[in-house]
Amino acid sequence: MPLILFMKSCTLGRVAGRIAAIFAGATSLAGCISSTTPILGDAKAILGERIEMHMFAPRLDSSTPGENGLRHQGVASMQWTGGRYVARNRADLVTDFTVHAFEGRDLIVQTAPRAPRPVEYALARRLADGTYMVLPIDEDTTDEETRAKFCTKTQEASCRITTPEQLFVFARALADNAEGRMDAGIVVIVPGAAR
Repeated sequence: MPLILFMKSCTLGRVAGRIAAIFAGATSLAGCISSTTPILGDAKAILGERIEMHMFAPRLDSSTPGENGLRHQGVASMQWTGGRYVARNRADLVTDFTVHAFEGRDLIVQTAPRAPRPVEYALARRLADGTYMVLPIDEDTTDEETRAKFCTKTQEASCRITTPEQLFVFARALADNAEGRMDAGIVVIVPGAAR
């Protein structure tokens, strides 16, 4: 499943796999906000220079309520190149991405795919040192009036954004409603071995 743990889809049951994709995302996420180019700049190696990402997605297919749990998606080694994190292995799980400080314990993950794929976004909430709950930032966390004001609908996207301010509106709405979400993925970051 692509990591695009920056998320394979923003629909319940598929979001988790996309979340792994979001922490590195590269496939299109239905209902997720996107842009044609990265809108956040000044990226830093917030997670470390070399990291291993252990990715877990929600298991939303259980017929027994309360027994969904998480399933292991895989481990991807990432390297900071001075401007983005790039996959050293498992490119099937992740694509290039950047991480940006947001508010409090939250980070914004911005995918850095190759054209013509859209740039997608996720919220990564620090739960403990090196452990993050990751959720795709989607338009459904806001009301219709906000979506009408900040989203541009295109043939390729239900919510295209162009400014950091637009992104922050959706990220804040998600941050305010992040606890208890069943579509959250978990990413555990471990320092990678030096070369």
